[in-house]
Amino acid sequence: MWGRTVLTNKKQQKRTHLTMRFSLSPASAIFSLLAAIMSISAHAEGGFVSMQAGITDSQDMDKFGTAYKIHFGPNILDNFALEFGLLDMGEARYNDPTPTYDDVSDTQPPSFRNSRHGNVSRSNASGDEPSKATFSGLSAAHPRSFLIAFRYSFDLSDSLRFFVKTGANIWQADLEEIELIATQNKGPVQRRVVSSNKKASAVDQISGGGFLWQPIKNLALRAELETTALDSQHFNRVRFQMITLGAQYEF
Repeated sequence: MWGRTVLTNKKQQKRTHLTMRFSLSPASAIFSLLAAIMSISAHAEGGFVSMQAGITDSQDMDKFGTAYKIHFGPNILDNFALEFGLLDMGEARYNDPTPTYDDVSDTQPPSFRNSRHGNVSRSNASGDEPSKATFSGLSAAHPRSFLIAFRYSFDLSDSLRFFVKTGANIWQADLEEIELIATQNKGPVQRRVVSSNKKASAVDQISGGGFLWQPIKNLALRAELETTALDSQHFNRVRFQMITLGAQYEF
C-alpha cells in the first residue's frame, strides 16, 4: 500500500506540474512580448507621435465616413520603427437593395437587386397576403482598431523619406442589420426596419506606405495609404483603403 501511495503521489505531482506549466504558458507569452517591447524601447533611437485624418474607401461598400488615426512608438533604428496606433475608420454603409418586379404574381414573388451582402427569402401568396420578398443583411459597420506594425523608411533626400509598413489590425465594429420587405403590389419597399445592432471583432493584417517630409527639426508632415480587409462570421469579407494626412513629432 505504501508503495502504491508513493507512486500515486508522484503521478499527481507530475500531473500538477504539467497543468501549471500549460496554464502559465499564455501568461509567459504575454510577459515575454512585453519584455521584448521594453527591451526594444530601451535601445530605441528616440520616438514619435503622429495624428492624421483622411478618407476611407472600398469597392465592397458604398458610403464612407472620415478616418482618424494616432500613431506612437519607438524608433528602433534610424530607418526602422515600431508603431502602435488607434484607428477610427468611420462608418461605412451599403446602399439599400432595390426591389425588382419581373413577372410578379401570386406564385412569383419579387426579388432584390444588389443584395449580395445579405440574404433574400421569398414566399408565395397565402390567403389575403400577397407574395413577398424579404431582405435581411448588413446595412452599416463602424470599425475601430488598435494597431501594431513595423515601419521601414528609405531616405529620398535630407528632408524626405518614403516608408512601407505592415502589422496587425486588432479591430471591433458596431454593426447595423436591416430587414426590407417588398410585395407583389410593385410599390416601393413596404417596410424597412433595423433588425439588430451587433458587435464583431477579429485580428487582420494591415499594410501600407507613404511619405514623411520634415521641413523643420523634429516635425514632419505624414501622408500615407493603408489597406486592410475585415473578415467576420457576421458579414462578408470587406477590404478598406484609407488615405490620410497629418503631422508627426519626433523626440
